[in-house]
Amino acid sequence: MTALRISLICAVTATAGFAADIPSVDEQVKGQAQRYNEIEAQLDRSVRYSRKTTDGGSTKTEQAWFNGADDLIKVAVEMRDASTRELTEYIALDFDNNYDGMFVLNRKETSLPDGGTQVDEWRKYFGYMLFKNADGNQTGNGVLIRELRKSAKFKAGETLDTVHTKNVVVDPAALRAQNNDEKGREEIMRAPEKIAEELRKSGPPEFDPYANVKGDEEKYRVIHGTASPDGRFAIGLGFHRDHIDESDWDSLIQEQGDTSHTYYAENEPDIRNYVVDLAHKKILGETGCYYFGTRRRYNHREIYVTWSPDCSAFVELWANKWSSDGCVAGKVRAGPKVSSVDMIEELSKKTYAFVKKRFNREEGGSLTFSINKVTNDGVIDLDASEVDPSVPHRGETIFAVNERVRLRDGPERAGLEILSMRRLKVEQSD
Repeated sequence: MTALRISLICAVTATAGFAADIPSVDEQVKGQAQRYNEIEAQLDRSVRYSRKTTDGGSTKTEQAWFNGADDLIKVAVEMRDASTRELTEYIALDFDNNYDGMFVLNRKETSLPDGGTQVDEWRKYFGYMLFKNADGNQTGNGVLIRELRKSAKFKAGETLDTVHTKNVVVDPAALRAQNNDEKGREEIMRAPEKIAEELRKSGPPEFDPYANVKGDEEKYRVIHGTASPDGRFAIGLGFHRDHIDESDWDSLIQEQGDTSHTYYAENEPDIRNYVVDLAHKKILGETGCYYFGTRRRYNHREIYVTWSPDCSAFVELWANKWSSDGCVAGKVRAGPKVSSVDMIEELSKKTYAFVKKRFNREEGGSLTFSINKVTNDGVIDLDASEVDPSVPHRGETIFAVNERVRLRDGPERAGLEILSMRRLKVEQSD
């Protein structure tokens, strides 16, 4: 499960009005564990910032890693003195939306008088769970949903590996007490981005595998939050023109930071979105979508990209308040190159026919898509719904359909094969 999936679930639950598949605590923990493994596998090809400071007999090492899309993917802080080593690691499904899912590992190693070592570990999982705080107000995301603890003693010379040490699940009552400490919880959630920002301001990266790679970088800017789970690909913003130089991009800067910029190009007539090979900074092909900025969200308009586990297939969804402004599915083929298909064009008429509703040919319907899953063999599981934008039923779901389709890879463009459709229960207000 990805950050995009959880973000979509939360959004659907809040607004769509039909019974969404809220992820269980077990599913969220499994998703965060999967994300941890994905991140660890790409650290050696990620940009790394590092800073070491000494205070008396204590040494503090702070590190932050960014992928080729310039997205923060991990933060670590290590404290050492003569007798102890303390490590804190932060990994989120998406640090721009870390309230949807963040994993924090705390590990403490303490030297014992007999030459052995005491090791204590705490694994904290933050995510989505309905919870009433001390004031009686109900909250949803950014909640401590599970905590696991390990404790072991090792003899002198033994490897300090806790893989065979049993996890102890912390009692839910203790979790409620921690969740009621909203200030403490807020400090934990904000800590990794604060550390990463300070590291970037303190100087250049310690390691940057992309520094001397040029490729097609003058032709695109990466859209944040769109990188594939393995960090190899991302969606880029570009234009259909023969030449674009740095001054053209400078005119599109919306937010200028100390270390990075965001770009906004809604008024440009020739916007294109590309799949980009991040390691080589190469454009692989157009997606067929035309999202206009490098921020993932602009008020109600936002982009979600869901990748298959092997990152060979993807869906790029341009969401808006009442409907989806764009939705394309594609495959990264050998070459490599990209083939894609417009899902709104392919599915709208068939979806309206399935629910026996009138299809507006001029407007192309007004469906809202939510992408649940993309598999390695190109099967896409999605929910398609129509939401009423008018008073007095604004925000209510008119109908909702779960659809399973298969992405077919053609010689020039992809296609879709519908595997199944089923109506979803819609909850209507009184």
